[in-house]
Amino acid sequence: MGISEQTKLYIPRVGDIVTGTVVSVNDTQALIDVGYACEGVIYKEHLSREKIASAKDVLKVDDIVKVKITQFRQGDDNDSLLLSRLDILRLEKQEKFRNEIEVDKDLTFKVKKAVKGGLLLDYYGVEVFLPDSLTFLKSAGSDKESLVGKKLDARVIEIKTKGRFERIIVNAKQLQYEAIKAAEKEDFTKFNVEDLLEGKVTRITDFGAFVKIGEYTEGLIHISEISHYRVKNVADYLEVGQDISVKIIKIKGRRISLSSKVLLETPWDLFVKKYNVGDKVNGTVVRKMQYGMLLEVEKEVVGLLNRFDFSWNPDENLAGDTEIGSVIEVKITSINNSKKQFALSRKHLSYNPWADLKFRRGDLVSAQVLRIEEKGAIVEVEGVEAFLPIGECSVEHISSPSEIVKLEEIIKVEVIDFLPKQWKMVVSIKSIQNKKNREEYDKQLSENVSSNQSLADLFKDFKEKK
Repeated sequence: MGISEQTKLYIPRVGDIVTGTVVSVNDTQALIDVGYACEGVIYKEHLSREKIASAKDVLKVDDIVKVKITQFRQGDDNDSLLLSRLDILRLEKQEKFRNEIEVDKDLTFKVKKAVKGGLLLDYYGVEVFLPDSLTFLKSAGSDKESLVGKKLDARVIEIKTKGRFERIIVNAKQLQYEAIKAAEKEDFTKFNVEDLLEGKVTRITDFGAFVKIGEYTEGLIHISEISHYRVKNVADYLEVGQDISVKIIKIKGRRISLSSKVLLETPWDLFVKKYNVGDKVNGTVVRKMQYGMLLEVEKEVVGLLNRFDFSWNPDENLAGDTEIGSVIEVKITSINNSKKQFALSRKHLSYNPWADLKFRRGDLVSAQVLRIEEKGAIVEVEGVEAFLPIGECSVEHISSPSEIVKLEEIIKVEVIDFLPKQWKMVVSIKSIQNKKNREEYDKQLSENVSSNQSLADLFKDFKEKK
């Protein structure tokens, strides 16, 4: 086909993309036969999107190339035709990267601009749309304008085509979520049972507190693991933002159980550091039982006050005289560290006045009358109280002890019963009188007895003299 025929068939138009043959090339330009009366000129600056030293670096004679007509002028003597490959190269590159965009594929985009409802992203010339609802996790904020000009990873979730128009939708939030989950999983693997850690309280509930122990990992301190003391309200012991030392005591699945109390001294440990056997302490009555009382000496540290250690006086009713909550001064008499138990005594705070008394039945002692009662008199013997029954006041029948003894009077009595462990002593005047009468009777008997006197006569005579 001749040139004239080509000319009739093709008239160049600006913007046309045509295929031509390289007819000549030098450092600055190349001539391309595109099927028109004149060759088109393409300068080296329009041959490549990269900077090149010479057109010969890209083209050689007889190369077949696709070019775009950027300028066409017709003249009386000659025509001029300018060509370029830049737009073609851009479109080829764009098409290449467009082919990389597939549903469920993760790509890195550049944020072009913020628009109503989302962001316009660019992938090597291909425009995609990121909706606001798929841009951020709640924890990451929502300032989409701050992303303009930056790179952003997203997943292609939908490609819609309508005629020549194509709409590509991507999701950035899902990748953020998956990245966090992956980081959480990696972070979680660092922890083991028995690890000692420093954490920060992030949340308080009725059943415990959550503590951040890693960048993405939290553990739970159950309410029972907060303190050795009984915890009714977690907020009384911990607060959000508080730094706390913890120990991992259990890992089950994705749950980590923590304890802070295992790092603290127990109430018992504090007690044995503070007190020794023989120390005087104040105890609060927390429970009364048949065999004694439980006294709280330190917070949640309870000792036993046995009923035999209430008082030296067996008649004292300490349990009846005290109520729950009463405070009693006592002495620590024993500490069993292995069993975490200790015993208390109230009676050992005072001297036992009966401890050193050594009486036997029949001993004669001096006594001072302290009180006169209906059934007898209370007398003091060597610092303790003894009982003089009314029947032991005289050999004669009397209606009241006052007929025989007076208050504060010093009298001689005989010990007829002595039970120091029971704080009990019974004395008698009558037994002394009986002994005296018996002695006098025996004396009379030895002086006056004769062969013609009977014992009855002698006794009658003795009674008349009396």
